Amino acid sequence: MESDLEIARRAELRPVTDVAESIGIESEDLQLHGPSIAKVTWNRLRDVDESRRGKLILVTSVNPTPFGEGKTVTTIGLNQGLNRIGKRACCVIREPSMGPVFGIKGGAA
Repeated sequence: MESDLEIARRAELRPVTDVAESIGIESEDLQLHGPSIAKVTWNRLRDVDESRRGKLILVTSVNPTPFGEGKTVTTIGLNQGLNRIGKRACCVIREPSMGPVFGIKGGAA
């Protein structure tokens, strides 16, 4: 079985402009920082119609969790599930799992 690191290295990243367009953000509303990193312009955020604002789900924890049941896995699974049932959803992971990078569990490593 492949390790998490091998799977991550094999993944093909979509251009961030494609990801933004899939949630209704045009490329001119982005400040690009390379092909896979962007910030949404303040003007775009300010112009969002109040009636179209979405909902925020914050995933956090206090206690350590068993391997494969952490915040990153929960966040990605929740996002995929919402998209699967037809909801337009995206997720932001500030510090994704560091376990695969260091070969151990957890980001505090």
